[in-house]
Amino acid sequence: MAKFPSLQSVIDLTLKTVYRFPFEFIATLIGTIYLLLFIDNIDVNPEQLFIKIIISSALCMVLFLSISLYFESKKTKEWIRFLASFILGGLIVAFVFNLSEKLTFIEGLQLFVLSISTHLLVSFAGFLPKKYNQKEFWEFNKQLFIRIITSGLYSLVLYVGLAIAVTAITKLFNVEFYKEIYGHLFVIIAGLFNTIFFLAGVPEINNEASPLNLSYPKGLKNFTQYVLMPLISLYLVILISYETKILVTLSLPVGWVSYLVLVFAIFGILSFLLVLPIAKETGNLWMRTFSRWFYYLLVPLLGLLFWAILYRINLYGFTHERYYVLLLSIWLSVVVTYFIIQKQPKIKFIPISMCLFGLLSIAGPQSADSISKHSQLSRFETYMKLAEKGKFTFKQEQDLSSIVSFLEENYGVNALLPFTGNKLTALLQKDKTPNSSQIMKAFGLQYRSDYDSNEKDGNYFNYNFNENETQKINVVHGYDLSFIITNFVNLDCNECLKINEKTFSVKTKKQNYGLDLQINQDSIPLKTYDFINSNPAFELNDDSDEIITQKIETVKYDILITYSSVSGRINGKLKTVENYEIKVLVKIKDLQ
Repeated sequence: MAKFPSLQSVIDLTLKTVYRFPFEFIATLIGTIYLLLFIDNIDVNPEQLFIKIIISSALCMVLFLSISLYFESKKTKEWIRFLASFILGGLIVAFVFNLSEKLTFIEGLQLFVLSISTHLLVSFAGFLPKKYNQKEFWEFNKQLFIRIITSGLYSLVLYVGLAIAVTAITKLFNVEFYKEIYGHLFVIIAGLFNTIFFLAGVPEINNEASPLNLSYPKGLKNFTQYVLMPLISLYLVILISYETKILVTLSLPVGWVSYLVLVFAIFGILSFLLVLPIAKETGNLWMRTFSRWFYYLLVPLLGLLFWAILYRINLYGFTHERYYVLLLSIWLSVVVTYFIIQKQPKIKFIPISMCLFGLLSIAGPQSADSISKHSQLSRFETYMKLAEKGKFTFKQEQDLSSIVSFLEENYGVNALLPFTGNKLTALLQKDKTPNSSQIMKAFGLQYRSDYDSNEKDGNYFNYNFNENETQKINVVHGYDLSFIITNFVNLDCNECLKINEKTFSVKTKKQNYGLDLQINQDSIPLKTYDFINSNPAFELNDDSDEIITQKIETVKYDILITYSSVSGRINGKLKTVENYEIKVLVKIKDLQ
């Protein structure tokens, strides 16, 4: 019978873990404290300082674990480990605090890649200073992976149990807890308990008293053999068949096939790693065949992968997404080449190479941000030179709109100024942060989104009012009712309003001219379709800055309609509305 651990043994194990990983514990404690403060201030716009401290703590915790495993395996003096942790941790903190006050999408992507790289570092850091042993490396990472799952499961059960206990006390004894208690419980369990529990199970790498002996779980073999590998085989058949099709038909590969090839390759490599210890055993013919031929089968798919991504880059230049697809393609090619050429390949090459590729993509002239920005600015400069020679086609306007959106959203309008002459001077005097539609208008061009269609080809119209942050607050003085109507559902508010002790029902019903607005027993026709057909402004494209309103006056009501979005088809001069969203303000004249 299993013996329940005493409180003293739990305390001793916790103290032993903290002593073994002191910097990791400090980083976890700081991150947990500031995450609790963040939750307490979430209703009053918590400081960005909290967010940066939390991010720094999370990244440093993983980095410190890598450093500890390295120096623990090397068996050097503690002060050297502490010094390395202090210096490298300081670099991480400096990097995070050097980011924008409010993190951008690009900076979030950089932090995500840095997080993946530091996690990969944990998998091999302890094996760098010692003689490499393939079985020990596999066993260490298996134990680490199982510990992660176990820690998450324990933390989840503990949180759910405590959350239910708090709810039970509230319901049964009428005890009112503060509203943030569930968030605090989650942070403390996910932050402190989960991390300490995980660290307590991190195996020692270079310890003769407790060597890493290979132990292969039967459940893992069944999962890999009967679930993962059949799926990989199915993907392989699909991708090879698709590649054969495009070669026979001489067609171009669709863009998203790159993602499918990468998913196949990554899961294939995962399967390869999972079956590696038992692939050569008697009776595992399928696994042995898979391990022997997997990397050779990837070669034709690499051709498809490069064809698809390089074609997109040639047409539209680099973006961060395309950069990382190409980077993963290059990394995959390096891995495939290594495993085909080497007679006795080392599996640690996989996380080491991916970690290095990830770190190189974060900063510097070769980084995703630098190359993407330079690529799109170069394309923007080309279009600015073309603008001086003649009028743009629909596709050129659409492509330029996409470039302007990318640069404006990620780098601001100032990035465009060296290539625009005086074209944006007047606009910037009125608005320091113009949107893409305003910038295109300043160029004498029309903003066209990726979803817009050429009127000559598709006969579509699409209007969308660009309601930015400065336009979210509107004056509604003089009106009694405010609501939104779309083409998807009819409004049905039955005796749901009371004004001056008078009850009101508000309903809508679709008609061939638009819709009827029914207020109690009064029915007011809203001839929105006639208004849309008579107004050429609706033929503008997405992100228009021109607000379109319609006023309707009756004996009892004044109605103001603001059009948020309208789209549909054009047949000759007739517009057929397919989708719309309108904001309606109603003034009740005889309201006493």
